[in-house]
Amino acid sequence: MILDGILVSLHLSLNMLNMKKTVLYSLVISAIALCLTSCTKENAPEPINPIPSQEQIDWQKLETYAFIHFGLNTYNDLEWGYGNTPASTFKPVNLDCEQWVATLKQCGMKGVILTAKHHDGFCLWQTETTDYSIANSPYKNGKGDMVKELSDACKKYGLKFGLYLSPWDRNNSEYGREDYIETYHKQIDELTKNYGDLFEFWFDGANGGNGYYGGADETRSIDARKYYDYERARDTILKRHPDAMIFGGTCQTIRWVGNEQGWAGDTDWCMINPELSDNTKHLNHGSENGTHWIPAEVDVSIRPGWFYHKREDHQVKSVAQLTDIYYRSVGHNASLLLNFPINLDGKIPALDSIRATEWHEVIVNDFKDNILKNAEVRVDNERGRKFKAENVTDDDWNTYWATDDNYNFGTISFSFDKPVKMNRVVLQEYIALGQRVKDFYMEGELNGKWFKINPFDTLSTIGYKRIVRFNTVELDKLTIYFEESRGPLCINNIEAYCAPILLTEPKISRNYDNIVTIESSDNEADIYYTTDGSNPDENSSHYDKAFVFNNKGVIKAITYDPISKKKSDISMKELDLPKEYYQTSSSNKIFDGNTNSVVYHDVDEPIIITFKEEQNISGFRYTPNQMRDASRHIVDYEFYVDDVLIKESSFGNIKNNPIEQVVKFENIKGKEVKFVPKSNTDNAKNCGIAEFSVITD
Repeated sequence: MILDGILVSLHLSLNMLNMKKTVLYSLVISAIALCLTSCTKENAPEPINPIPSQEQIDWQKLETYAFIHFGLNTYNDLEWGYGNTPASTFKPVNLDCEQWVATLKQCGMKGVILTAKHHDGFCLWQTETTDYSIANSPYKNGKGDMVKELSDACKKYGLKFGLYLSPWDRNNSEYGREDYIETYHKQIDELTKNYGDLFEFWFDGANGGNGYYGGADETRSIDARKYYDYERARDTILKRHPDAMIFGGTCQTIRWVGNEQGWAGDTDWCMINPELSDNTKHLNHGSENGTHWIPAEVDVSIRPGWFYHKREDHQVKSVAQLTDIYYRSVGHNASLLLNFPINLDGKIPALDSIRATEWHEVIVNDFKDNILKNAEVRVDNERGRKFKAENVTDDDWNTYWATDDNYNFGTISFSFDKPVKMNRVVLQEYIALGQRVKDFYMEGELNGKWFKINPFDTLSTIGYKRIVRFNTVELDKLTIYFEESRGPLCINNIEAYCAPILLTEPKISRNYDNIVTIESSDNEADIYYTTDGSNPDENSSHYDKAFVFNNKGVIKAITYDPISKKKSDISMKELDLPKEYYQTSSSNKIFDGNTNSVVYHDVDEPIIITFKEEQNISGFRYTPNQMRDASRHIVDYEFYVDDVLIKESSFGNIKNNPIEQVVKFENIKGKEVKFVPKSNTDNAKNCGIAEFSVITD
C-alpha cells in the first residue's frame, strides 16, 4: 500500500511535467522499488540453537585470566595434600596480594581465580565450617583472610575476581557422608556472600579417593554427579552472582577442554552433549550437534606444577611456549586460564612475572596494525545493506556481514592498493545467533597469480575467535572461502596482521647418531650457527636442516630476523667426544640429547665408559629427567678414572633445582671412567639419568 501511494503521487506530479520526462519517471520507480525490496531483506538470520547467554558472551570476551594456587601444598612441597599436616604449616611472611594483581594486570590478565580450598581441605578464609583454615595458622596471628585480601586487590586494580572450591576434602572426617554436603554448601554460601562480585566459580573434577579424613586414612568413593548436589550450588551462586560462569559439576556453563597442556582442538565447537562430558575428545572439540552451549576453557600452569616447587624454578615456560599456548587456546575459540604458583615468600616469582610480561608484549605486538583497515571489501552475497561486507572491519561487535537464507557458504575478498605482507588472520562469528562455520580456507593473489595460504593448523570452525597462523606471504588480494556452514554466514570481524618474528634463543641438541638439530620457536626465523666456538652472525652458516657433527666442539647459534635486522641472544652447546670414541655399559638413551627420556640405574650400579684411546679427563655432566614430577635424581655419587676414586661428592640442591650438573676437576689421563650413583632424592633403589657425558681436554 505504501509503494502504491508513492507511485500514484509521483505519477500525478510527473503528468504535470513534460511527457519527455517519462524516462526519469521509470528510473525513479525502479530505484524506489529496488530500495523497498532491499528493505524486506533487513531481517537478521534466524538463530541456530543452541545459542549463548549474554553472560557467556561477556565471559568469552575476557579471553585471558589468571589462576592462583597457594596454600598448605606450597609449604609441604606437594601438588595434592592429604589433609594430614597441621594448619600451622601455612606461614607466609611477605604475602602480598597486590603484588599478584599488579603483576597479572601488567601481563594482560582480565581476572583472577583463587584456589580458596584445594583437595587437602585447608581453607584460605575465615570460615565457620572447619578448624582446618587460615584462622589456625600463624599468618596475621590467625586473623588473615586471603579471599578478602585478593578480592580487595582485584577491586583496586580493576580485575575480575573468581573462586575455586574443591568438592573433594581429604581432611574432613565426614567426607563421603551426608554431613559433609551441608559443610560444603555452607562454604559455598560463605564465599558467595562475603567477598563481592564473582565472575567465575570453579568446581574441580577430582572427586574421592584416599585421604586423611580426620585420621581415618582410607579411601572413600562417591558418585560425583549426585553426591554434591550441584543444582543447589548453582542456585546459590547465580542468585548472588547472575553473571558468574560455573566450571565443572553437573550445571556447568563453561567446560574443561580435556587437557592441562594449554591447547584446544583445531575444530572447537562451543556446543557439547553434557552426557559425554567424560569423553576427552568430545571436550576438546565440542560437537556440531551439541545440545548445550558450553564453550571451552583451557587451564594450564606457567610451570610444570600448579603449586610452587623450588625444583621447578628452571622450568618456567618460555615466551615462545606461552605464545603458542595463546594461539592454540584463544586462537582456537577457547578462553585461557593461566596459572601462577605463589612462592614461599607469598609472591609471584620474579622469573614468572618477567616471562608472562614479555609474552603479553609479544601478543600486543603481533596484533598491533590491522592490515584490513583500509582494504576494499567485496563479497559474493550480501543480506541487505544492514548486513554489508564492510561490517567485518568496523570494530563493532554487534554488526556483521550475513548471507541470504539458504546461502550457507560465501566468499569475501580484501584488495589492497599495493602489495602487503601478512602471517595472521583473525576471524570472529556473531555467536549471539549461534556458531555456524564448519569449513573454510584462504587464498592470496599477487600480480594476478593466485596461491593457497597454508595454515599451521587445520581450518574448520571459527566461533567467538579463530586466529590463523601461516608463514609470511606477500599479496595484493586476500580471499576467504567459507565452504560450509550450519546456516547463513554471520561474520562480525576479520583482521589481518604481519606479526614480527619471535626472536628467542634456538635450542641445540645432538643425538646418539651425531645428528645435530637446531630449533627455533618461530619457523620463519633464520638460524645461523658456528661449529668452531666463534660467535655467529648473519654471515655464518645458515641452518637449513639437521647435520652430522661427529667431533668434539662447541656449537653456537642465533635466531635472526632479516627484516628488522635483529638477532637473539647466542645459544651454546658444548659437545664432547662422540660415540665413535668410546663404548659404554649403559643405555644409549643417556647420550641421545633428549632430556625427557630417562634411564634408571640401581644404587651402586656404575655407568662405565671406556675410551678407545687414553684421554685427558677433566669432569662430567649429569642431567636429571626434566619431565614433570620427575623423581629419583642422583644426590650422592662417586667418580673413578681407571678405578681410581677422583671425586666423591653430592649434588646439594638437585631436588629443588634439577638442572644439568657440571663437575670439573684437574686433568687426569685415563681410558675408563666409572660414575656410581650412591643415593637419590627419594631413597629409592634406583636413580634416574636423562643425559650423561664426560668432559675431555
